[in-house]
Formats: sequence, structure tokens, C-alpha cells
Amino acid sequence: MMKTLMRLSVVLALLATALPIFAQDTITLEPFTDASFGVQGIKPEGWESAGPGLYARGSSATDVALVAVQAAPVSPDDLWQAILPQFGLDAVPEPIGDHTSPTFEWTLYQFDAEFNGTSVRFDLATAENDGKTYLILLQAAPDEYETLHADVFTPMLDALDVFAPEATPVPYQVEEVTFTNDDVTLAGTLTLPEGRGPHPAVVLMTGSGPQDRNEEVVPGFRIFEQIADHLTRSGVAVLRYDDRGVGQSTGDYAATSIYEFAADGLAAVDYLRSREDIDPEQVGVLGHSEGGIYAAQIGANPDSGVAFIISMAGTAVLGEDILLRQNELILQANGTSQAMIESQLEFLNASFPLVAERDWDAMEQLVRDTIHEQWDLMSDEQRAAVGGDVEAYADQVTASAIANISAEWYPTMLEYNPADDWAQTTVPVLGIFGGKDVQVDDQQNAEPLAEALEQAGNEDFEIIVLPDANHLFQSANTGGTDEYFQLGPEFTPDFLPTITDWLLAHVDVPE
Repeated sequence: MMKTLMRLSVVLALLATALPIFAQDTITLEPFTDASFGVQGIKPEGWESAGPGLYARGSSATDVALVAVQAAPVSPDDLWQAILPQFGLDAVPEPIGDHTSPTFEWTLYQFDAEFNGTSVRFDLATAENDGKTYLILLQAAPDEYETLHADVFTPMLDALDVFAPEATPVPYQVEEVTFTNDDVTLAGTLTLPEGRGPHPAVVLMTGSGPQDRNEEVVPGFRIFEQIADHLTRSGVAVLRYDDRGVGQSTGDYAATSIYEFAADGLAAVDYLRSREDIDPEQVGVLGHSEGGIYAAQIGANPDSGVAFIISMAGTAVLGEDILLRQNELILQANGTSQAMIESQLEFLNASFPLVAERDWDAMEQLVRDTIHEQWDLMSDEQRAAVGGDVEAYADQVTASAIANISAEWYPTMLEYNPADDWAQTTVPVLGIFGGKDVQVDDQQNAEPLAEALEQAGNEDFEIIVLPDANHLFQSANTGGTDEYFQLGPEFTPDFLPTITDWLLAHVDVPE
């Protein structure tokens, strides 16, 4: 099964192997600071970074000992649903107790798993704080688990703390704001340029999955914070906000359709237009990925009051077609066999009518049947990597898949064709795509976007493809989703200048 987009920024790289483990004689703990997750604490001395928030002992090539310290702007339940497949679990383990530290109230879990024939024992603790779920994990061989539990895991629980990175002085005002859409309160950050204004302004709308106001899909890469900083320094006010049920915003993300998410974006526009320091005739929106779907709906609304739209890797064809092409490109980038790709595309085509009918029982059976079919297409190494038991694997993948696709955003995304709304959008539009984007293919979407805007009689639009950019507009090699974490937390050099130059040509910045 492939998810349509990355749902969480939490990634736990489990480094289990099938060979003997070598114990560590003495353990000394040392302080660490991780600005990506905004945490500081202690970890075993000499354990090296193995990825965002991951520290591996690495005393040999076969050593499974690992600790993880991570955070995500989601609930513990959502976090568990994201990580269950990595442990081969089909349900959240029963907690074994609680632990109170100076900063957190931890819920504790302990469970075993097997990877490539090797037994691995896990400690895992979660705690909520200020709209985020924090996680500490220990991965160890059973024969040294007790030692690492006492000497590493428990001290790490007691020592972990959160911190706000020292603010770098900025030449603009930063204001924490809230606004409402019916009974939902949305919280965000408004950055205002120097000067009295009134200022032109833009609302940033995130892609799919529960995202905070910074759209931190990759730990440390705060996409919307970087865009806001650049545009505000150029004289444009920027409002970015937490999605429903994320961070400081209320509401239930899973129960929300794409039409309600678009209404949240419009509520943000209305809020800005009500402020005296914002020019109500110069407020627009920037939507990234699924946020481009919201932008299309807002653009087609003659009463929205938006002055311009920037579609950042936004779509322009039916959601079902997006998902088919996305799965094909992601699997190709991952080196998947053609037989497996064809199986996945057959599954998606069979699933669409079931999703449209919200027939989750039939959908569950289809998922299970497909998993058994794809099991036969996997290599021995691939089967071993997921536990070697097809029924356990089917249970785990099915539970995760149904939890994701039964969320209301998914069927509404599949049924929606943004071309219909782009064909009614007459305000200035910039459509910007990445030439190596495997999630929103420029060859599938750029021309339909232009055709729809021409149909609308739109006389002011521009379509730009940045050849080396991926879906996050990083400078990419393959464009694959796994590569996001390997690239630096920065945009390709031409991305920010492209959107800023276009925007400044369409607004008047006060002197």
C-alpha cells in the first residue's frame, strides 16, 4: 500500500539485523540538543546520529542498539497509527505504566518484534506537551535490554526537556493570532513587514496530512516558515496556521473534507481583510500540494475577495488520476518491479468505487487480497524485512490503510477535479511545479492548469517548472519521497526568487 502523501514527519529507522549483538561494557550519558524537534536531553556517549532524532551505538555492523527522540504536532493516537507498520504491529500495545519527569507525564510501552530472524525488544514512551506528542524509544537485543533500560531509557525520560531556539532578530513584526471557521478555532502566526501599511498579504495553506503552521514535513525543514520569512522581508505580510486538530488549532482533522479545509483557508483570508494593517484589496493565497486544491476552490468563489493565487505543486486533474500517477512515479523512484507497480495500480482502480461508496468492509477485503497477491511478488529479503508472516503483515497494513483512507479528506480528494474550479478563476495565478516531483507530476498537471485558466478567460497567469525541484522544492536527484530526508532543509536556489518576483509584480508594497 502507498499513502498518497507523507502523513507525519516522524521517521523511526529500525536498524535490526539477523546477526549476533555485542554488548557495551560501560555506558556514559552525554547531553544533546536537537533543534529539529526542539528538544534537549541526554544520550549514550559515542552513539552517532542515524537520522533525524535517531542515535545508533554502531559498535559493529550487526548492532541493533538504537535510541530515538522525536516529536510531531499530532495526537498520540495519530502518532501510533503512523509508526505501527514499522514494528510489524497491528494494534497499539497496552501501556505498562506511567512515568513522571520534571517536564512530561510519560505513558510507557514495552513490546518485542522480530526482524530478519533477530528478536528485538523495544521501550517506547509518549507524552503530550503544547500541541505535540513527544516520543522516546529504545531498541535493544533481549540479552542486554535490562541494562539499557535502566542505564539509558529511564535516564533519558527524566532528562528530556523542550526549548525554544534562540530567536534570530528579524526586521518585521511577529504576531500570534487566532481566527474562526464556524465552531473551529485556527491558530497561526502573522508576520508583518516594517512600516505602517496597510500591507499586501498572503495566506499559506498546507498539503495533505495533519500539518502545523510551518509545514515541517521533514524535521528541521520548516517550509512555510522559510516562505513567510522571505516574503515578509520583501514587504508582504504572511499568515500561516495550524491545520485542524494540530498544534493550537481545534477540530478533528480526520473528519474534515477538502471542502472544509478550503473554507478554513477562506476564513484566514477574511480575517486578514478585516485588519486595518492589511490592504483588503491585496490579499491572496498560496497553497502547497493539496493546498492548491483549496486555492482552486477559493479562486472560483466570486465572493472570496482574493487578489491572486500561487499554486505550489498544486493539482489540476481528477484526484483519482493524481493518485494513480503518484503511486507509479514513487514506486519507480524506489526501484520497484514492474509487476508490483501494475499490481498496485490495479488495486487503486478497484478501490476507487469502494471509497466513493464509503464501503470500508469491502475495502478491507480488497486490501487483504492485494497484500497476499503482492506478497508473492516480493523478494525473500523484502518478506523477511516485514517479519516473514503474510497474515501478520496483512493485519498490520490493512489496519493502517483503512485508518488513513476512511478519513474524510481522502474520498473527497479522489472525487474532486480542480480543473472545474480553475476554469472559473480569473484572478492572477502563478502555477509552479518541480520537474522531479513524484507526488504531483508537472507533465500531468501543468498543461491542464493552463488550459483551465484559458477557459476561464484568465489573462494573467504564468506556469513555471523548476527542472531540478522535488515536491518540497528541494534540489533533488531522483525526486523520490525517501530522498526528502537526505537533502538539506532548504529550497532549490530559484524557488523563493521565482515566487517573490512574481508576487511583487502583482501587489503594491507601501514605501
